[in-house]
Amino acid sequence: MSKEHAKNFVEHLQKDEVLRKKVNEASEHIIKVAKDHGYEVTREDLRSVLKERWAKQKPDEDDPASGAFSEAPGF
Repeated sequence: MSKEHAKNFVEHLQKDEVLRKKVNEASEHIIKVAKDHGYEVTREDLRSVLKERWAKQKPDEDDPASGAFSEAPGF
């Protein structure tokens, strides 16, 4: 059921501007945390790196969450 919920959430994000704004605000918080720790990054930089990482990453059989919605939401 959780996969269906994830699919529904993504569809909801596409249709609901208020929800999309909340997710975008969360991703902006991640950028701020990175900058607070000395990393000069943009949202686009992180999006690109995460896409590359997720494309290469193989799920860890001992950790079912390892191949899903990892590191940073909103990217």
